[in-house]
Amino acid sequence: MTNLLRSELYKLQRDPSFRTLCFTLTAVGILLSAALYYMSSNHKIFSGIAGLGYGVQVNVLVLKIALAIVGGFFLSGEHGLGIMKITAASGYSRKQIYAAKLTAYSMGIIFLSLVVPVICTAAGSLLNGFGTLQDIHPVKYLFRTLALTVLYAAAFASIVAVFAISTTVSGVTVGAVLLVMLFFDTASQWLSGKWAFYKFLYEHSVFKLFLEIASHEPTAYQLILLIFIPAATILLFVWVGMMTFGKMEIR
Repeated sequence: MTNLLRSELYKLQRDPSFRTLCFTLTAVGILLSAALYYMSSNHKIFSGIAGLGYGVQVNVLVLKIALAIVGGFFLSGEHGLGIMKITAASGYSRKQIYAAKLTAYSMGIIFLSLVVPVICTAAGSLLNGFGTLQDIHPVKYLFRTLALTVLYAAAFASIVAVFAISTTVSGVTVGAVLLVMLFFDTASQWLSGKWAFYKFLYEHSVFKLFLEIASHEPTAYQLILLIFIPAATILLFVWVGMMTFGKMEIR
């Protein structure tokens, strides 16, 4: 199992889409930091805490794009190249194969989800200091926000992996995941106004709660939801993914 995971991590590191996203998001983080610094009327406004806030906002879009591109080329692409068939015949169980691929994919998505927030936070801190907050210690807020970013990135990865690993065409995965991720919140807000039950489900989903991870001082109940919902989502979709991958025919 360890060798299988190492193999998947190596393939991820060599994957052109992942490398391109790493360079692109690094550039985005640097350019965003420069823009925030030079376009503000008072340069001291751009502190580390302010950079974290802007980075998390941008990350909502960044994460959706990363999920689609890496899922399409790293997971779905292996079907077209015949790698999936070779891996399935390697002697490992389907559950082991899926666990290794999901772990590598999740680690890649987690890394990409941290690039922009970390760069913006570091740039703001270097330029004007880390900054302060009135209602919470800034260091506590930093680590809580980054920890929740990691948790939600893993949750979204577990959802997308179920579809990506069972789809044999990279383009289909990229297009479908982008379409769902970009318009799900808008469609859900509209549907929430129509059906109270759907509103309850949406407000207790990772899609809605992900927008709230940057809250300065959530209540105890909100914090429990912010942690429990993505954790439960990961467990559910890991199980669904393993069941799906175990039954699918690999050609």
